[in-house]
Amino acid sequence: SAESALEWISDRNDWLMVFDNADGGYKVVEKFIPSGNGGGILITSRDRDLTRITSGTHSFEVTELEGEEAIDLLLKSAGVDCNSVNVAIAAEKLV
Repeated sequence: SAESALEWISDRNDWLMVFDNADGGYKVVEKFIPSGNGGGILITSRDRDLTRITSGTHSFEVTELEGEEAIDLLLKSAGVDCNSVNVAIAAEKLV
C-alpha cells in the first residue's frame, strides 16, 4: 500500500523522490510525501500552487532545459557527485 511504502521510505536516508508533471494539485502530491528529512523531493509541474508544500527558499521556477542542464539540475537536487560515468548515464536516462 502507499502507506507502507511511505513508512519504509521514511526510515531511510539518501533517497530522491521525483514527481514529474505533477499537475493534479498540491493536495494530491502532499499525501505521497514521506515524513522526516532523510531524502530529497524534486517536483516538476506547471501548477504554481505546489509551492504551498515547499519552503520558498527551496522552490525554483525553471523554464524548459536543454539535456545537459536537466542532468545537472537532477544531480544537484539529489546531492550526487557528477564525476561518475555510471551516475551520468543513469541521470541521462531519467531526463
